[in-house]
Amino acid sequence: MKTHYTIPFFIPHEGCPFACIFCSQKKISGAKRSITPKDIAPRIRRYLKTIPRDRTKHIEVGFFGGSFTAIPTQRQEDFLNEVRPFVQKGKIDGIRLSTRPDFISKAILSMLKKCKVSTIELGVQSMSDRILKKAKRGHDVKSIRTASSMILKYHFKLGHQIMVGLPGSTDKDEMDTAKMSVRYGASEVRIYPVLVIRDTELAAMFKEGTYMPLDENEAIARCAKLITYFDKKGIKVIRCGLHPSESLLSGRDMLAGPFHPAFRQKVDSFIYGRLLRKHGHKKINNIYFNPKEAASVIGYRRENALELKGKPVKFNPDNKVPIGTIRLGYKNAKSVLLKKTD
Repeated sequence: MKTHYTIPFFIPHEGCPFACIFCSQKKISGAKRSITPKDIAPRIRRYLKTIPRDRTKHIEVGFFGGSFTAIPTQRQEDFLNEVRPFVQKGKIDGIRLSTRPDFISKAILSMLKKCKVSTIELGVQSMSDRILKKAKRGHDVKSIRTASSMILKYHFKLGHQIMVGLPGSTDKDEMDTAKMSVRYGASEVRIYPVLVIRDTELAAMFKEGTYMPLDENEAIARCAKLITYFDKKGIKVIRCGLHPSESLLSGRDMLAGPFHPAFRQKVDSFIYGRLLRKHGHKKINNIYFNPKEAASVIGYRRENALELKGKPVKFNPDNKVPIGTIRLGYKNAKSVLLKKTD
């Protein structure tokens, strides 16, 4: 299994003509200024010096924030052409970018293919026209379906970014979104619980009392449900929870919402805890897990281990246990391998 590295470049809100109620890309990304094409190559070289290059590494450059394909075409090419030599020399394995579904066209896709882009992530957020309208996204579900289909026809890898806790959204709406992401061909997803960021329309709604974000426990439960579904369908969840930028960590730009720097770990801990509660009866005396998942299996702040306190159960790291599974050892019986999604 390859280790994935992404060299990130944030282009906050550049190119996007819309003002979604939740959005303040500058505050979310923590970017203090817009990058220029001249910034690209020097940063790539700095990052590459820190990554040992061998066949077990997959290195990408990512353009995030705003809507990349909404900025002027020449500027898109200027950014991408700074990366292309690294791809041609084999130093970078691919380029990914994020954009809106309504800024995808044949001309754009042809240009991106020429410039060595490999993955396109669509900011889907929801597959409900009702919820998209409430969020003032400026596009509908048909745009998502059309863009997803075109991206796949041009042989790009397709990613979807979805949100949990949008105004009017229920856990059923979010599961419907997940199912449609699978149906539309996404091979990877990012899941973002909604946060209330200062200077957004959502912040005004929160202050007025017309919107209340999910609490952390509810957000974890909803995200766990989605991750379990995607895992069963073989869809990779590459992020769950916003990246902990300096402004989010300090709390100066966030008014409310389920933000935690270890949010994904807490979700995975919840999933394994649920599995252990389901199968962790008195006869279990050993739990074997891949060392890379120690924090998730034992639990955030050892919460899963503490729940089994008093039972003669030992947690054992074991490299032979596949990631995404645990092996339960029983007294006087064969051990059983369980998937995280069982």
